[in-house]
Amino acid sequence: MVFSLRLMTTMTELSIFISAGEASGDAHGAGVVAELRKRYPDADLFGIGGDRMQAAGLELVEHSRRMSFMGFAEVVRHLPFIINVRRRVLDEIRKRDPDMVILIDYPGFHLSLLRKLRWLPGVEKRKVLYYIAPQVWAWKPGRAKTLAALTHHIAVIFPFEVDVFARYHARATFVGHPLLDEIAPVPPRGQFLKGLGLEPDDRVVGLFPGSRKQEIRRHFPVLLETVKLLRRFQPELKFILAEAPGVPTRLYDKLMQGTSGIVRAFGVSHAILAHANASIVKSGSTTVEAAYFGNPFVVFYKTSPLSYAIGKRVVSVPFIAMPNLLAGERAVPELIQSEVTADNLVGAIMPLLNVPQEIEACRARLRKVRESLGQPGAGKKVADIALDLLTL
Repeated sequence: MVFSLRLMTTMTELSIFISAGEASGDAHGAGVVAELRKRYPDADLFGIGGDRMQAAGLELVEHSRRMSFMGFAEVVRHLPFIINVRRRVLDEIRKRDPDMVILIDYPGFHLSLLRKLRWLPGVEKRKVLYYIAPQVWAWKPGRAKTLAALTHHIAVIFPFEVDVFARYHARATFVGHPLLDEIAPVPPRGQFLKGLGLEPDDRVVGLFPGSRKQEIRRHFPVLLETVKLLRRFQPELKFILAEAPGVPTRLYDKLMQGTSGIVRAFGVSHAILAHANASIVKSGSTTVEAAYFGNPFVVFYKTSPLSYAIGKRVVSVPFIAMPNLLAGERAVPELIQSEVTADNLVGAIMPLLNVPQEIEACRARLRKVRESLGQPGAGKKVADIALDLLTL
């Protein structure tokens, strides 16, 4: 890569604002921060992120754990806080005058921030890179036009998104899915299960109710009913609950009062997905992780009636699960809103536990999904794009 003389002589003064508004964005952003910090150790990197981005070298203006809202109704309730954060961020950008802004996922907040940034001093020289673009192909296609107008480059994590943004004359590059860099090796199945008090040959179902408190409160009761029904049909099954980071233990304690026989595990969600015979997974980024490991799973999701009513009017895709969208077919069963009942979840997962042909067919579809995620090195590729933009 050829760098301009100006950039080489002022690299200690380089300033970049980087923002990721929730836990998954923090994980994806950490790789970008680490790459930038490696190349420019004295650069001023500041913004919104979580523990991982901070550990990689980002100075936090706001912690992403306070920005984790899901659904239209939840966002409306927290609107005063969101507006206050945006104001503080804009003040900080005005004061530090960064050379670049890198926005990671979290489209509601970041698109409103982009519109405000147009009116700040320095807009002519400040480069804008968006990483993990809004899912404009699913809803609000007008956002693609907005991104094309307000950014200099878009780094996308699914291959079909390049063509979506090209229609609006946006510069877009497929960098691969950051998940490929974030998954550490998992222990062997026997060792993992033994560590949880289970036997190596136990038949296991993984339970993934979500990563936000409101999701867990909404999803957990139906998962408990599903466990009861599955035990009635197959009493030998074991169940492992994936506890989410940032969620108070007392919430799980409260929801599981009077319930026994479900193993609780924290910080080992990848190992659960790798070793469960099948899993029940809340729609979201975890479904891509589940597809990566290739074991069968069922996708489900319930939101507030208001959020669902609004979403149903604007979403225009045939599936809610990203693995199904990537496959172009129903690679895994998915249930949404009123379909999310214990009876339906049991009906969906039983073939994936007991019918060899169904199990192998599902695994074959998931192998194709994994191939579509690209190659490792997303964080490095995003850093390369950022530094290329700085030389223009």
